[in-house]
Amino acid sequence: MEERARRRTRLGAEEKWQVFLEASRKGSSDAEVCRRWGITPSQLRVIRERVREGATEALARRPGRPRKDVKVAELEAELERTGRALKELAIENTLLRGKVNGA
Repeated sequence: MEERARRRTRLGAEEKWQVFLEASRKGSSDAEVCRRWGITPSQLRVIRERVREGATEALARRPGRPRKDVKVAELEAELERTGRALKELAIENTLLRGKVNGA
């Protein structure tokens, strides 16, 4: 008896979507889809779970602009504070140089 070597099939995102669509059609069996795409039933199960997670995440978003990331907002505020401090130091430096150089 010859043992068949199992080769894992790596699918891209678009291919996984096609697998999901094919497996969701009426009249197609999971075994048939797995055989056609060269994947295992557990890979098909993972594809289904990921599609469900992605869909629920996308549907949970509220309409309108996405909220700003908290870390990005903190970094922008720090950048603004640093810019103001740099401007103040530049003004102070200019005033001090004026006094030293001949005022």
